[in-house]
Amino acid sequence: MKVEIKKVGIMPVLFSVFPLAVFVVMLLSAFLELFNPDVTLNMSYAVMLVLRAIEGTLLFLVATVFFLWVYNGLCALGIRGIHVELEDK
Repeated sequence: MKVEIKKVGIMPVLFSVFPLAVFVVMLLSAFLELFNPDVTLNMSYAVMLVLRAIEGTLLFLVATVFFLWVYNGLCALGIRGIHVELEDK
């Protein structure tokens, strides 16, 4: 069965597990900097890594909201949406 996605709700995306998953990925990427040989590990550096992960998450979520807004707008103008093929089991 082929389905076309015409509109994606922004609030369900923001209030789902998606922001938490993005934060975990950003936190893991921030903590990969611990393997840098020039790192002096102290409390302020650890706090900076967490704040960098929060900042990256917020920037990614703002970009996602902008993308969804543009996608919904273009679909409202009549441009075809994403086609997904689903199987019954």
